[in-house]
Amino acid sequence: MSDPLGERDAEFGDLAIVVNIEKDVHFSPWTIQNFQDALAAKNIFKVFFLDDMIVGYYIALLASDECQILNIAIKKCEQNKGLGHYLINHLKDLSKSALYVASIFLEVRVSNIKAIKLYEKNGFNELGVRNNYYKTLNGTENGILMGLEL
Repeated sequence: MSDPLGERDAEFGDLAIVVNIEKDVHFSPWTIQNFQDALAAKNIFKVFFLDDMIVGYYIALLASDECQILNIAIKKCEQNKGLGHYLINHLKDLSKSALYVASIFLEVRVSNIKAIKLYEKNGFNELGVRNNYYKTLNGTENGILMGLEL
């Protein structure tokens, strides 16, 4: 799949759409304030679009020689079309072009099997478990720390 999506840096005007996607796909969604903070902090915040409509985004933090994926999502009706794979590869390419980035890390819910499989398919490996990392309806669940060496 070659460039199925347009891409650009996120802007404050994108946040209403991003928040709607976030609420639709994440159990414990970020607030608009979280996204505003990510923009203000100058995190890598990319939006991806089809036919001028935002269908996905990722937010990542570069620190030292590491990249941390803070948030990533594809609009529910556009999932299972290879777009998540595209976003991950976009970030991998961006990280490789920043010559000092050696690895990418992320956390994922243990119950999010689809995401875990996507990350594994893209070269990520389980590095450890973060106990009680995510909220659930009945309390908390563990997060899996995953990493990819570039």
